[in-house]
Amino acid sequence: MIKSYNDLRNGGLIFITFGCQKKCAMKKLFILVTIIGISVTAWAQPTVTLLTFEGYTFADKFDTEYGSGKIQDGFQWGAGLEFGLSETSAIELIYQNLKTDVYYQGFDRRYDGKVGINYAMLGGTRYAPVNDKISGFGSVDLGAAWSNPDASLDSESVTKFAIGGRLGVRITASEKVSLRLHAQLLSPVQWAGGGFYFGTGGSGAGVSTGSTIWQFNLGGSLNFRLK
Repeated sequence: MIKSYNDLRNGGLIFITFGCQKKCAMKKLFILVTIIGISVTAWAQPTVTLLTFEGYTFADKFDTEYGSGKIQDGFQWGAGLEFGLSETSAIELIYQNLKTDVYYQGFDRRYDGKVGINYAMLGGTRYAPVNDKISGFGSVDLGAAWSNPDASLDSESVTKFAIGGRLGVRITASEKVSLRLHAQLLSPVQWAGGGFYFGTGGSGAGVSTGSTIWQFNLGGSLNFRLK
């Protein structure tokens, strides 16, 4: 269940957790979509490529009715599998992680600490070949994001539906190895069923506000074709 407003800290950074019903429903939906995606790719006899992600995520500032804060920049890493449906289309299952500093300044107190932000995404990718070595590409990703905040933030881990997208270029070095360079945007969808919330603690039940978080990064992936 969602925590009572009486448990909120004054001016603090509060990550409201879903009740079990909402958590389970979202996880079941994500698992179902994943199974469907894998089934489709298996039927199409796809190529399979191992993806390794490395990137730099820029800092993101946010404002709420009760204060403001900032998620600092940092190194993001990840891995995934790409299932090729054709020469120009693919489905991807990816995981990405960012561990960075965050602060929130409430009415009478500032909270500082580290937070881990994780993304597990299912995406569709389209390639636009320029020649036999270089292709442009774009991806649209849907999945889940969850946080792992330090105890100093007086917060709890929360799981959210997430959206994302990438635009970039793929450079094919050989039949088995390729390099992709990309710009990426990731965001937990806070306005769907609750979100990363910031509360005053003394305003009454349900008085809290969501802050939109957009994480932009520049990076790449070194890829190894397995099949």
